[in-house]
Formats: sequence, C-alpha cells, structure tokens
Amino acid sequence: MRVDFEKIEHEALYEAEEFDAIDETDLREALEALPNRTTNKRGTNQGDPLNLVLIGHGEEVLAALIQSGWDETEMLYARSALKTANSFLFGKKYRYAPISTLYVYGRGQDAAFQKARETIHKRNHLRLWLTPKTYQGKPVWIGQISRDIGVKFTVKEGFIMTHVIDPDVDNDRWYLIQNLLDIQRVAKLGLIRGEGAADPSAPRYNLGGDPYYTDGLRAVIMFSNEPVPYDEVESFEWDPPSKQEPYWTDWDNRDSILY
Repeated sequence: MRVDFEKIEHEALYEAEEFDAIDETDLREALEALPNRTTNKRGTNQGDPLNLVLIGHGEEVLAALIQSGWDETEMLYARSALKTANSFLFGKKYRYAPISTLYVYGRGQDAAFQKARETIHKRNHLRLWLTPKTYQGKPVWIGQISRDIGVKFTVKEGFIMTHVIDPDVDNDRWYLIQNLLDIQRVAKLGLIRGEGAADPSAPRYNLGGDPYYTDGLRAVIMFSNEPVPYDEVESFEWDPPSKQEPYWTDWDNRDSILY
C-alpha cells in the first residue's frame, strides 16, 4: 500500500533554525497563535476548524493512532482511485480510501488517518500538519478531525463529489481524546481557545459548503511512550469545555483531567 504520508519528507519541511522551542510559560500563547482553520490551495477561502494540537514524535503519534484503531490513508493514484469509485458506487467499505487535500501553511496535510464505517460514505478522518514548534523536545502538530455522514455533488473548490460532515465537530474531538485515553498513551491533556465558538443557529461553513458548529476550543494532547493510567494523566489546566459531550464516557475522571 502506498501510504500518503510517505510522500512527505517531514525532516525537510523546515530548516533546523526555523524550529521554535516553546517553554511552559509561553506554551498556551504559542499554541493559541497557530492557524485556526484549513484553507483551499490558494489560501483565499477557509475550511474546517483546526481543533487539535498533538505533541509527540511522529513515530509516537503513528503508533498511538494505529493502536487505537485508526488506519493510514492511501495516496491518490490509479488503483486507489478505482477502489474509491467502486466503493462509492456499490456502498462498500474502504479502510484506506484517499481523502481530499486541505491546506495549512500553504501545503496539504502531512499525514491523514481514518476510521472507516460500514460504507465509504461514513467515516471519521483526521489530518495533521507539522508546525515549526517543539515542546520538551517533541514536535507540535496541528490537526483537524471530523466525521463524514454522507456524500454530495458540488462545484465548490473544484470538487465533483465530496463528503458531508457531521456539523457537531466537537464530538469528533472528544472521540479522539477518548480513543487515546483508552490505550493509555496520553501524558498530558488540556483545552485552549481555537477559532472561537459558532452556535448551531449561526454556523460556519467549510470549503464544501457544509455547516458546522463548535465551542471554539482546541484539544492539546501530549503523547507518552509508556502506558499512563487515567488517574495519572496530567492536566494543562486551561479552559474547561463549555458543554458535556456524549463520547466521553468516564464523566468523573474527565472532570479531574480537564479542570
């Protein structure tokens, strides 16, 4: 399988002198200053919210996502395009289906992952971009996560067919947090301000024209190579969430981590 992130030379994205090592004092401010939304290739239109920050070496992040049930994404080439078309036409599951390209820092995602459901029309997907930041020697990644709930035809941004996302994008942020807590790979966890809140009555729209709403917060997840039980996960003690989300099943423990 030709995995999409293999086409990116992550070590070549930035020169060594471009990396900014952030200390604890400046961490929140630096992470809140990261881009808030994806864009189109030209950078003229905004898309989905960047609702995640992951802190960890590439191999840590990859291992944790695979362990928690996320699949890598194939590059778009003749064979994968044919498999995608077949899945669309016959409603089949395609675990490694290519996903559309969104842009941050003027480039497409550096890595993408997904959790396929019963058909290609429904899946969770996650895009990541390496930032020029490090914290405690670990790279900082900015990310976008959402859930596809259907497909539609569109002429926006040059797409012919695109997925429709679940408008409650916060659910998917909580879903990933729960995934990573379940496999005990979270060292530290917190929430910071992202793009700002959007109410269901006045939603924002992504590049495909899909509405979404959010509490406007961004999860910050620091990875560990060693297992970390729930009650030993540290907290950054930043903004608490504005509402409780159904994907979080351990209510009492969630409060002790995030507040």
